[in-house]
Amino acid sequence: MSPWIKALLTWAAVIAAVAVFFTVRYQMVQGAFNRIEAVSPGVCRDIAVGIHGPEDFEIDAPHNVIFVSSLNRQAAVPNSDPHDGLYILKLDDPAAPAVKLAGTPLDFHPHGISLLRDADGSETLMVIDHKPGGRQMIEIYGVNFAAGAPKISQQSAIQSGVLVSPNDLAAIAPDRFYVTNDHITKTALGRFAEDYLLWPHADVMAYNGTGFRIATQRIALPNGVLAKGGFLYVTAMNERRLLAFSREDFFGDLTPIGGISLPARLDNISIDAAGDLIVAGQGKPGSAQVFRVRLGPDGVPLSYETLFSDDGHRLNGASSAAIYGGHLFIGSARDSKMLDCAIK
Repeated sequence: MSPWIKALLTWAAVIAAVAVFFTVRYQMVQGAFNRIEAVSPGVCRDIAVGIHGPEDFEIDAPHNVIFVSSLNRQAAVPNSDPHDGLYILKLDDPAAPAVKLAGTPLDFHPHGISLLRDADGSETLMVIDHKPGGRQMIEIYGVNFAAGAPKISQQSAIQSGVLVSPNDLAAIAPDRFYVTNDHITKTALGRFAEDYLLWPHADVMAYNGTGFRIATQRIALPNGVLAKGGFLYVTAMNERRLLAFSREDFFGDLTPIGGISLPARLDNISIDAAGDLIVAGQGKPGSAQVFRVRLGPDGVPLSYETLFSDDGHRLNGASSAAIYGGHLFIGSARDSKMLDCAIK
């Protein structure tokens, strides 16, 4: 056998081995080899039926409502469904029909949302808005409950080239927030590397009221983000990890302090009355999982327990979850409903 053929066969074997390695690694991150066992805190019922892609939601307990972000990801043309928008559910009667909230632009396609309540009781709702053609906006609304019905009024709309693929945001002040870019490349090759080679390349941006700066980077698909005191928590979807950071308040810089691996591709985060984190995710494609993560006094995640797990029969993926008043509410980016599970 000639040296040229030997070299060619060697390179072919190396390329094949690398391809097998990345394929198996990708399938493991997706959860293709996971076994999903059913777990439920109690009886679950469908709510928000007919809302396409209720991906994220915020509970506003003082005003007895749940704000729900709806984005139809099955639309033939991305970010085109006129039914996309913000919806309201009654917290004391979540099975009642959802009501679409007025006050947003006509061409409005929301993704992650964050509700901020100031000490004086005033509220600010921040929303990621995916415009047709790939334009990205962060829209900030004031919330008013005159006569008991919520009304919103736009305070500002922020657009920037650094908002490549915003996914979720965490409000810090009426004009300050953190936002995750789940991708930061725009080329087909870059997206392939981020998605299938699990390239840890994306970032979390901090907005200080006038401009953006990178707070942390080199994360494999940062998704959900939540601020709790002097800490920030970010789900790294393609790492199957919840990351914890201490945050510097003035500039917004983040310093890693720890993290915890969970058996799912993780999505949005909320916090319960005890100060534990509630994290939604997918153990394997189409399945739905919700975890409670306990934190140490230093803010570092210590342990977790599975609150809900379903193979996709009850809900096609879990993208957000929150606990309030003996109920676990679960949203889904890929389904046309939410779940309301009683907690035993």
